[in-house]
Amino acid sequence: MADTRIQTRVEEDLAEWLTERDLRMHTGSHHIQAKLELGMWRRALAAELRRIRLTLNQANLIASVLSGTVMTAEIVGNAPAVLMEVSDAFHLARETPLPGEKPYGERWSLDEDALLHYLRTLGPTADHALFDAVSRWWKTGAPTTVEGWASVGLTVVPDTPTEHDGA
Repeated sequence: MADTRIQTRVEEDLAEWLTERDLRMHTGSHHIQAKLELGMWRRALAAELRRIRLTLNQANLIASVLSGTVMTAEIVGNAPAVLMEVSDAFHLARETPLPGEKPYGERWSLDEDALLHYLRTLGPTADHALFDAVSRWWKTGAPTTVEGWASVGLTVVPDTPTEHDGA
């Protein structure tokens, strides 16, 4: 059986915050409060991930951009990591393309501006949940399919053919 005990020292302000929340929530101790807060964070990530809706090409493009990018435990103000990475990738592909490289929108048959707009609507928790799902998707080696994304909790719908696809 795995050892499920977790111990750490935290900064004084975090300990005070946990104690203050414990007093208001009547959990019994800041140790129990820390456990509850960790559970709430996990559920918040899962709830935000359930709200995200992407097309298959959008999800696969984001995965392509985030390939090799290390997820951090930081949430820095209004600088969502997924949005920043995708925006930078779009900019670099347009401004300094490699020979023979097409812009992402053209490669993935999607509207880059629409995807960036959608990613801007995600709050920091949703952005982190999406990054986490992509990280888990890469780790598991799931396929680039609707089912592959569902295996990590991300709701992805098939792309609809566009007019130029002959539909």
